[in-house]
Amino acid sequence: MLLVTLYCHSQALLNGVVVDEKSHPIPEASIHILELNNRGTSSDFNGEFSLSVPEGSYTLQASFVGFQTQFLQISVVASQQQRIRIVLKENIEELNDVIVKAKTEAQKTKEKAFEVEVIEIKELKNTSADINAILTTIPGVNVRQRGGLGSAFDFSLNGLSGKQVKFFIDGIPLENFGSSLSLNNFSATLIERAEIYKGVVPIYLGADALGGAVNIITNIRKKDFLDVSYDVGSFNTHRATVNAQHYSKKGWMFQLSSFYNYSDNNYTIDDIEVRDELGNDTGIRLDDVERFHDAYNSQMIAVKTGILEKSFADRLVLGVTASANENEIQHPIDPQNPFGEVFSENDIISGSIEFEKNNLLRDKLKLKIYGSITRNSEKVVDTSSRKYDWFGNFIERGDQTLGEFEASKTLFEFKDNLHLVNALATYDLNDSHSISINYTKNYIRRRGEDEAQAGRIAFQDPHIVNKNVIGLSYDFNILDNRWKTAIFSKGYLLNSEGIVEDLFTNVEEDRFIKFENTFEELGYGLATTFKIVPDFQLKGSFERTFRIPEGYEVFGDGFLLKSNPTLLPEESYNANLGAIFNTEINKLKLQVDSNIFFRDAKNFIAIRSEGIFSRYYNTADARSTGVEGEIRMLYNNTFFLDINATYQNIIDQNAGENAGVDFLRNQRIANIPYLFGNARIGGRFKNVFTTKDQLNISWSTYYVHDYPLTSFVEGNPEDRDIIPEQLSHNLELGYSFKDGRYNLSMLTRNITDAKIYDNFEIQQPGRAFYVKLRYYISN
Repeated sequence: MLLVTLYCHSQALLNGVVVDEKSHPIPEASIHILELNNRGTSSDFNGEFSLSVPEGSYTLQASFVGFQTQFLQISVVASQQQRIRIVLKENIEELNDVIVKAKTEAQKTKEKAFEVEVIEIKELKNTSADINAILTTIPGVNVRQRGGLGSAFDFSLNGLSGKQVKFFIDGIPLENFGSSLSLNNFSATLIERAEIYKGVVPIYLGADALGGAVNIITNIRKKDFLDVSYDVGSFNTHRATVNAQHYSKKGWMFQLSSFYNYSDNNYTIDDIEVRDELGNDTGIRLDDVERFHDAYNSQMIAVKTGILEKSFADRLVLGVTASANENEIQHPIDPQNPFGEVFSENDIISGSIEFEKNNLLRDKLKLKIYGSITRNSEKVVDTSSRKYDWFGNFIERGDQTLGEFEASKTLFEFKDNLHLVNALATYDLNDSHSISINYTKNYIRRRGEDEAQAGRIAFQDPHIVNKNVIGLSYDFNILDNRWKTAIFSKGYLLNSEGIVEDLFTNVEEDRFIKFENTFEELGYGLATTFKIVPDFQLKGSFERTFRIPEGYEVFGDGFLLKSNPTLLPEESYNANLGAIFNTEINKLKLQVDSNIFFRDAKNFIAIRSEGIFSRYYNTADARSTGVEGEIRMLYNNTFFLDINATYQNIIDQNAGENAGVDFLRNQRIANIPYLFGNARIGGRFKNVFTTKDQLNISWSTYYVHDYPLTSFVEGNPEDRDIIPEQLSHNLELGYSFKDGRYNLSMLTRNITDAKIYDNFEIQQPGRAFYVKLRYYISN
């Protein structure tokens, strides 16, 4: 620190902005000091740059492809800060061969010290794919969806899943935002890229992530555009999006994002034990049946408006988001008992404010603040006393007080009042060293009501969960950007209170008791990377982290999910060791990425079935080890081949002790895929029929090795329930013309009509066809 202090006192900070003649910022412009052996830097996305130089007089050179190089004479005084504005004039001379090499934001993110995968969505915006389908192509990621469009899903990252993996949109946590704003609703058209942090998560994603984090980045381009798309496909599926933006020269902006999704989800499932037409248990037989009560629809609209690049704020934006969905429920976990009228609803309204200001405190401090207030309503409707069979026939129950779940009829609804605050401050000690602090507060107050119930209603007394996470990080970047390291610590604080059901009493008047809980813990971590040569980079990261139980895990949902106030936070030691190799051989671009991972988690939170009900428990101490790898090739900017695979070994370290059976000790946990991978091959052909058109062809394959549903070792191997090996293929054709203004794509999913299953051995949709139309215009 003494050396850093002496170095800072001998330097002066020169900062400024590079713009064109219309005052538009020029990112990635080169700035050099000629007298200091071309010491330099490049401008960021907003055209801003800063550079530490000794006191003296110098010649500054600024350049960018397509513009005339500018030379400025500057004098630097150590006790004074200077800010200069560089205006580059367009070079109207004709250029013959120009080769531009610059790193995209995705490339820059991938080269960070953290183990992170990045998917750029530009080439996928024309596809009929949601975010989950795209993330499945990442090594280490496995997504098991429990049905068609809009159904619940299990997202697994290096063996950790569920709430152990956190989701963000533009760095903002998606916790407690309801089912209408989940990743399986978002079309690829609405986003720019996805970042997947594995195990070790930077502090600016302020959440208690145990297994990693997924950060979805929406539009960041500062230009006017209109982007409209419409999908139609099998099972009466319709998906539409509208994405628009306007930037005024006076510093005002307006953004609109919206989607609409609908599907009957009436695909066929095979070999179901169906009852007879009267709905009783005689005449059971196996048959192929169609899902007749599984329709889903959702819609969302988000509006943002504000001002940019003012003296008091670089960004001050207000936003409003409204979303809703309705989801018909075909059956609970057991598919043998279909429903015909049960459904759920979700409605959300949220208001937000964003503030961002750079160049504070002599251009050393950056401040970013986000705040939101949200109203979330979830409702389950079960008011029919009918008992259905798989052909839509039904009988009326003799007891008209019962619903289809064979429990009392319900119109149960809970309403959440939430507020979220996320604040990030970064202070640059100099060009190579910085300190960051991040604070996130996530508060939820839940209250329930049920017009169909006369007795006690879940959440009739308010339940409160108040989660706070604060992070501190020291980052340095030295040896000409070859060595990057982040050292950080995170503090976790939880306060929760409510009325819960006591699991250990049979006395009715003592069953419901007031519950309060406070949790405080400290985590820490390190992420580092070193470029041995420009094309080869090593990475290592480690973190001790915690995941605080969510409100619904502790309190239940007031319906089929029961409460458990004894839940403990999950704790995990996560480590990664990886390498990235990038090279270009003639016309071939090659990227090889590999990672060895280790996760040692305690107090695993998992759900257990209790008849038609379920409850969360701390079930296991689990250790996950594995290896994953990926190869990406692009030849002549036309032909591509992507291949990845993951092997993971997840064991329960105390199963044998809990069961009192030695042979169960340290056995692999069932119902989790341990070997899977995918491949994609295709080509992008430009100027095929006209100038500025493009034809895309791709074939993708996804493979999951078979795995047991209940145990790897118990029982006769021939009698174990096995989720079979799965191999599915997709074929896609796409055509764009008028420089991407008009786009048409056709997709065939599961082209061989293979049987695909989720983690409850419930069959997924078979072969399906989709057509997508997209119109895009931009200035």
